[in-house]
Amino acid sequence: MEVSRKKAKEAYPEGVEQVFREHRIKRYAQEYKKAKPGLLRLGILSGILVVLVLFYFLPASKVRSISIQGNYYLDRSYITKLSGVTLKDRFYLTLPIQVERRLEKDAMIDDAKVTLQNGNVISIEVKEKQPVGYRYEEEPVILFADNTKTQLKSDYLEIIASLPFIIGFEDEEETRLLVKALNEVDQVMIEDIAEISEFALSYDPQAIKILMRNGGYFISDFYNLDKINLYNGVYSQLKDKNNCIYATISTNKVSAWACPWDEENVELEYWRDDDGEIITNVYGDPAAKHYYKDPEGEDAVDRDGNPIVIPIGEDGLDIYDEHFQEHYEAGYYDSGELILPEEEE
Repeated sequence: MEVSRKKAKEAYPEGVEQVFREHRIKRYAQEYKKAKPGLLRLGILSGILVVLVLFYFLPASKVRSISIQGNYYLDRSYITKLSGVTLKDRFYLTLPIQVERRLEKDAMIDDAKVTLQNGNVISIEVKEKQPVGYRYEEEPVILFADNTKTQLKSDYLEIIASLPFIIGFEDEEETRLLVKALNEVDQVMIEDIAEISEFALSYDPQAIKILMRNGGYFISDFYNLDKINLYNGVYSQLKDKNNCIYATISTNKVSAWACPWDEENVELEYWRDDDGEIITNVYGDPAAKHYYKDPEGEDAVDRDGNPIVIPIGEDGLDIYDEHFQEHYEAGYYDSGELILPEEEE
């Protein structure tokens, strides 16, 4: 074979061989020119890959710290656990949207925002749902301000120490009204409530009895529950801490007198008509007399030292003067009844 090639080569003139050689060189040059961009890209990608691989194994590639913001009830460690992010994770491989989805699956988290910060810091900002209490149904549940609920799992046990225990209100509408009313109560005040239960009064069958953590009682209805925000100020001035603080339809203002269960042991006074018959209210119950209290919880008295009675309307319910303390201090109740200056003229 080698002999044949040698003979073939000798058979071509030297000029023809030169033409073939130049043609091969030109073809090689064209092929290299065509492949050059690809080779360049391959080289760059290979270089980047080498750098990334080296960086991946460096400590500087890891998450340095996790910042938690916006949490109130949920513990920082619990939120970190929910996020699935650890200090062993690679910072730039952490996908914020994926972490947000993990967090928002929890019933206590309404919204989550995750961002990558300078210094390899993962910033997590959460917006918690507002819980208003917990109760037992078929299982213990937490009630939220948006009228939803969730199972009281072990991770939430610390939360219930700051929430009132709710008894009753099993009807769906009653629950809705209660949750709506609690939406108007300050968060700090909700944490001061130990227990909320149904408690029918003679003049208000839908009254609510609230046991405070300081041992005091607040009696209200669905529509005046927001007045519990005034509780601490009124309670601090009470000389007789055994009195209940009321804010119901019949009073329309915060006031204090004997608790309903204590009134059973007290001889009550009742309103009577001109014939001496006991007046009944719209609920058919005897209309008991209630008296105004001064800022210290004692009976407010007129100039003669007589307790000032809260008048009643045609429905047999108390008509409470919303500006009583102001009028009382101004002397407008000296006669035992409200007489404003313009009425005297």
